[in-house]
Amino acid sequence: MTVTLDRAEATARDPRDLVTPELFQQMVDDVVIFDKVTRPYAERGVEQFLVFMKAWGDTMTEVGGDARAWVKFAPSPAVDKIWHRSMMRTRTFAAVCDMVAGRFMHHLPIMDEDIRSGQASERGLAAMRATGYRVDLEWWMDGESCCPENCAQPPMNA
Repeated sequence: MTVTLDRAEATARDPRDLVTPELFQQMVDDVVIFDKVTRPYAERGVEQFLVFMKAWGDTMTEVGGDARAWVKFAPSPAVDKIWHRSMMRTRTFAAVCDMVAGRFMHHLPIMDEDIRSGQASERGLAAMRATGYRVDLEWWMDGESCCPENCAQPPMNA
């Protein structure tokens, strides 16, 4: 059996290069230990979370002063689990956020028609590909959102 990659996949950068080897290993170790998955699975998941985070940071735009806006896209359920696990170790997560996205990446669960329709996921996939880092479609093609139907974002002043 022969597997061929398109040119973009063959020349894509390695997501591990987004953080130090020590930070990458800490994130992977946490996923392996606490989620009881194999190391190769955890490595691929952390890589995809880093690409997601990079795309999120790259889509940030200055709106005025220190305020910023971003393009809404949602992680797959599998990548969302990696996100949750990564937030558990706050110092590591904050350092990774600064290195990869340029600022802290808050987790704000929400479900709306944009996410439900898959449009937010399509924008996210395009943004991730635009980073130039390897996108592993197996982590993104499940057609689901990370947020259940009754999920709602609390008011910002709560």
